[in-house]
Amino acid sequence: MDPKTPPFPAESSRSVPLNALIWLITRMTSRFADASLKKSRNAGMTLQFAGLARLTVGLWLLAGGARGQVMRQLQPADLLAIREVNDVQICSDGKLVAFEVTEPANLSEHDRSRVTNVWIVPTDGSAPPRPLAGNESRSAPRWSPDGKYLAFLSHSAGSQGEREQVAQIYLIRAEGGEAQQITNVKGGVRAFKWSPEGKMIAFTARDMEGAEKQLPLRENDAVDVDHNYAFTRLWVISLSDRKLDLVTWQNFQVNDFEWSPDGSEFALRISETPRLDDAFWHSRLVIVRRSPGQLVRTISQDISPWEGTLRWSPDGRSIVFPKFTPRRIASWLVLKPTLGGPERYLLQNYHGTLRAEVWTRDSKFLIGEAEVGTKAELLRIDVVTGEVVKLAEILASADEASFSSTPDGSTVAYLCAKSDAPNDVCVVSPGHTSSQLTRFHSEFASVGLGQAREITWKSTTDGERIYGVLITPPSSKPGRPYPTVVMVHGGPLMAWSTGWHEWGQLLASHGYVVFLPNPRGSEGQGWRFAEGNIDDWGGKDFRDIMDGIDTLIAQKIADPDRLGIGGWSFGGFMTSWAVTQTDRFKAAIEGAGITDLNSFDGTADISPAFLRTYFQTPPSRWSTYERHSPMYYVARCKTPILILHGLADDVVPVGQSEEFYHGLRSRGAGAELVLYPREWHVFSEPAHQLDVLTRVLEWYDKYLK
Repeated sequence: MDPKTPPFPAESSRSVPLNALIWLITRMTSRFADASLKKSRNAGMTLQFAGLARLTVGLWLLAGGARGQVMRQLQPADLLAIREVNDVQICSDGKLVAFEVTEPANLSEHDRSRVTNVWIVPTDGSAPPRPLAGNESRSAPRWSPDGKYLAFLSHSAGSQGEREQVAQIYLIRAEGGEAQQITNVKGGVRAFKWSPEGKMIAFTARDMEGAEKQLPLRENDAVDVDHNYAFTRLWVISLSDRKLDLVTWQNFQVNDFEWSPDGSEFALRISETPRLDDAFWHSRLVIVRRSPGQLVRTISQDISPWEGTLRWSPDGRSIVFPKFTPRRIASWLVLKPTLGGPERYLLQNYHGTLRAEVWTRDSKFLIGEAEVGTKAELLRIDVVTGEVVKLAEILASADEASFSSTPDGSTVAYLCAKSDAPNDVCVVSPGHTSSQLTRFHSEFASVGLGQAREITWKSTTDGERIYGVLITPPSSKPGRPYPTVVMVHGGPLMAWSTGWHEWGQLLASHGYVVFLPNPRGSEGQGWRFAEGNIDDWGGKDFRDIMDGIDTLIAQKIADPDRLGIGGWSFGGFMTSWAVTQTDRFKAAIEGAGITDLNSFDGTADISPAFLRTYFQTPPSRWSTYERHSPMYYVARCKTPILILHGLADDVVPVGQSEEFYHGLRSRGAGAELVLYPREWHVFSEPAHQLDVLTRVLEWYDKYLK
């Protein structure tokens, strides 16, 4: 968008100057806020800022707001211009919240890297959010236990002779000032946590000796598979004298860690190798001494990396962590005494899915964020009785849990994402209404976006209630069927929620109904539902999706003659499965999908455990995998399909898409394959992200309109 042109269409002679004035004052307000960051204590400037904000709102209402405008359609470039908000951290006294903001890349420049900075906002709304001063990239803000300091990661140039910038820990006073560099670790810092008394910081860093190096051409760069691992190890640095101590000198991978309340020990989630297969499915929970790093005891052999977090109680008596169910797909939240004893399951019969949890100071309760159906809730869990109390229903981020609680549980800050705007920062106290502290996405006020809501339907197979999200086009009319695109989530242990959806809003803004189902195998309905697709990929889960489509057709929402489907990862599997099982879809987009379970099982870095937790029919899996692989049904495909994949993807190797594409083409099916250099399972380069979004819109427009 041209910065000189107000983003408001000329609707009438009356609305043009008002809207232009609103835009001008909004720009002035934004610039004033930026200019006043270093003077945030000046009450006069704060009052002036508030006055400008009130004037902007007043003029907006005078102009008739969004209802008086001709709303424009959302474009792929708009999604690349989003400021991404993440990692919310509230101070111990509940007065300030720190968080990350990643600025959009400038696609017109050669350097298209994105810069992340740490921002701070008061929870009482008395001042606007302000970034830390400087141009360096900063992330992962963490308050000291007393709230006097804020630590964060920033990239320093060439630590210990390195050419590339790597992340190091920096420290700044809460009231401001110049940040001090705390670490200078070769290879950089991966994650860190304050010690309970605030005098030390523990962090993880990866070995550099075993790491892959870029060698000159013609040098021997042979890779010995499963040898010479570069382990991630745990270190501790003293803030008083900068003394650095290695805690885990043993050869194992530290995947997560937690301080003991007295600072003498750590609880670690470790695996024998850094391979994702081991880190995800073969980790154990152990206790080690801070000095000299001695492994004291093993707490569990079945700790899970999802559906909960590793937390040591403030009184030191218990550790809470997610433990795999016997089928090793979903997880149960477990409370176990640190010195040994029977473990207790806290949410074994809970009807939703816990995302993360933290202790209250008295060690009596856990504050957690959970997904129930497609909605997010803040919970208080009594660790003695197991009672679960809903504190608030929140508009949480669709991507992941990111919340932070004061030690007494009285105030919770969290990422909030509405259906018509991406992440912002909100705060809530039990029994009170949530307050939104930031508004980073005002640019969507002039964009016509879809309306999202939770929907349910019943399975025709067994009567199971299934949840999903429906996004309808702006100004859609009841009783009028629209072209409909089904978007299938990845995982499959994931779920759509009623928050912001980029692909969904892009398509809805262009006149599509977008259907986001959570079939069995999804989160949000308890662990039994999450394991409802064992030995059955493409079975009842596929039927759940088709039942949802039939419900929308019966309600005259979806046009049966203009149906599309798409998805990434497991969503790519389900897309390729759908087009080889039915000809009801007129267009499909498959991204990084699994298409041949046999070849995937032998090539992916999440193998062999991933597939073998879902398909547990012994002793031979070849025939089972074949029955559930889209690749073996390519002759049935009649749907035009666009296949997208990153060449550096080792989670779902690119061969999965190449096999499927060549199988389709050899049988005359309409398929196109687009490969993206350097991209992993999730794309990171802005030019590629823009290309994907553009192709998605063009492909569905070509076949569904």
